[in-house]
Amino acid sequence: MNKFILRGIIFLFLGVFYMNVQGQSPRKAEKTIERRENQLNKQKEDKKEQSEKQIEALRQKHIDMQTKKVQKRMKKSRKKAKRVNNNKKEFFLKRWFRR
Repeated sequence: MNKFILRGIIFLFLGVFYMNVQGQSPRKAEKTIERRENQLNKQKEDKKEQSEKQIEALRQKHIDMQTKKVQKRMKKSRKKAKRVNNNKKEFFLKRWFRR
């Protein structure tokens, strides 16, 4: 009798341990993964936006520290660099009547 009870308990435990049970349904697992990815993407965007704001603030601080004369020179060189980068020539009269 003891052997039968012992065998029954062993088979019961083996049956319970080998049972194929999923912790979460696949659909629910996909939703949690998708939600986590969205959260990580949002954090990346926030960090990027914050760093861009910080860079812009530092750039503006640098410009504000310059004198009026230097600001004009910087603006002029910035326009010239933009024109060169876009492969645009100067106004033709300026090119013709240079010193």
